[in-house]
Amino acid sequence: MPQAFRSTPVAALFLTAVAVVAEPTPEQIGDVQVFLSAEEALTRAYPQATRFEEQFTVLTDSLCARLAQRGVRAFVGDSAAVYIAHDSTGGSLGYAVIDEEIGKYRPITYLVAVDLQYRVSSVAILVYRESRGGEVRRQRFLRQYRGKDGRDPIRINRDIINITGATMSVRALNTGVRKSLSLLEETFDESADRSSPD
Repeated sequence: MPQAFRSTPVAALFLTAVAVVAEPTPEQIGDVQVFLSAEEALTRAYPQATRFEEQFTVLTDSLCARLAQRGVRAFVGDSAAVYIAHDSTGGSLGYAVIDEEIGKYRPITYLVAVDLQYRVSSVAILVYRESRGGEVRRQRFLRQYRGKDGRDPIRINRDIINITGATMSVRALNTGVRKSLSLLEETFDESADRSSPD
């Protein structure tokens, strides 16, 4: 019969070493790089907009259940901010979500902008906080999201080309784009299926 595990100085030292190895170093984490403010990102996404209306969407149990049906994990907090772009006549140009997803160690702050058909019109990185993987902010990569909607997989090797050395950041952005599309479709798209989950 195997002997029960007992805590010994050697075992304690091993567990401490594992904890130290698992903790990221400052070099791994990297510096905070701020590329755009929220206002700058919104203005770039909708250059014709004369006004942005900030609307807080309450994450009700019903909404969270519908998002979960789409494979979207919960947003942080009990509400999510959505920005509605308006032109000079007051008409809507589209919707945008500014949110964060964890890359390898720290959150990436991004914007997802969609048109009135709930297709991605642009994605931007506002703040990047990792030492590696910053290539995800390049337009050459971000252009892949244009035209995507809630029916697209938005996954590496399916419809998004990965960046070597930035896989965790790419996955984080994929998750963020899917999450944003699902939230906007479930909140604003009148043609979306609102049936309750089984």
